[in-house]
Amino acid sequence: MTHQFAGPAVRPGVTTDATLGHIAGIFGYTAFFFMAATVIWGLFLITRLPERHIRRQTLYGGHMMLAILALAASVVHAQVHYFRHDAYYAESKIWLVWGGAKADVLPGILGLEVLLLVAFSIWFQRRVGYRRWHRFHWFAYPGFVLIAVHSAWASREQHFGVIWAAMAAAMFVPLALFVLRVLSPAGRRDEADPWFDVVEAFEDGIYRR
Repeated sequence: MTHQFAGPAVRPGVTTDATLGHIAGIFGYTAFFFMAATVIWGLFLITRLPERHIRRQTLYGGHMMLAILALAASVVHAQVHYFRHDAYYAESKIWLVWGGAKADVLPGILGLEVLLLVAFSIWFQRRVGYRRWHRFHWFAYPGFVLIAVHSAWASREQHFGVIWAAMAAAMFVPLALFVLRVLSPAGRRDEADPWFDVVEAFEDGIYRR
């Protein structure tokens, strides 16, 4: 006579580890595509092509909105792992490069920290000036590359060919725009951007009140 031992009853309202993994994956892919859209939007801002039809203030607002959505989805993607039971995830393992995370997670941790650093640096924009801050904010692009490496390396949904094709397209478009920008004669000239003067004058007017 064999005895079958029943497993512990699943508590109602408690999400399984597999479901949490899928939720983290959904937010991870969402964050990646929002980041890709932010990069593409930013490169279009550099070319100034959309300014023929849309005000530059609106374009900058859209760029910042996409960046905020990307960061929000990234933080949720990372933090969901804290509630999993099949693997021990302490906060240090989620947020620190030396916290013991797997190798395929390390680029994601480092990339997200770089992006958060760039995002928080906007609070010091007044002190350093818009031009200097704008140069510093370009560190977000290496951060995006690290996020892309993590997304491709740690992905568990490799049977979804559509997702892989979309991710490849999301990487190719900003790369192509960046190469065209660098190789173009206008891109090689260090042209003054009057928008910087407008922003700094606007900030001076606000802080002098």
